[in-house]
Amino acid sequence: MTAEKTDTDVFAAYISVWNERESHARRTIGAEVFTPDACYVDPNTSSQGRDAIDIYIAAWQARFPNFAFILGTVRCHHEVAHFRWSFGPPGGPSAATGEDVVVIEQGRLSRIYGFFD
Repeated sequence: MTAEKTDTDVFAAYISVWNERESHARRTIGAEVFTPDACYVDPNTSSQGRDAIDIYIAAWQARFPNFAFILGTVRCHHEVAHFRWSFGPPGGPSAATGEDVVVIEQGRLSRIYGFFD
């Protein structure tokens, strides 16, 4: 992330990566959000690097074509953050909720640990 980005911006951008359906745009946002060697882990995957994370996100989007993520409460200190999210059809009820814990390096996410409720 650039120096003028705030902590809130990186989390909003992270959620926008999950919601962006156009591959080139999603990868462009991902390059701003993730360190090159970022690691994303949730109960379904362990993805190392921007390309692997993008492949996982694209597969998730294909599985849930009409769903989107919404960012919830963010708490952070030092270089670690925790935030809630919800997932479901836009304007509809949440189909799932969860939380992520992330490590931030120089304004980008380097480690993302996803938890499903």
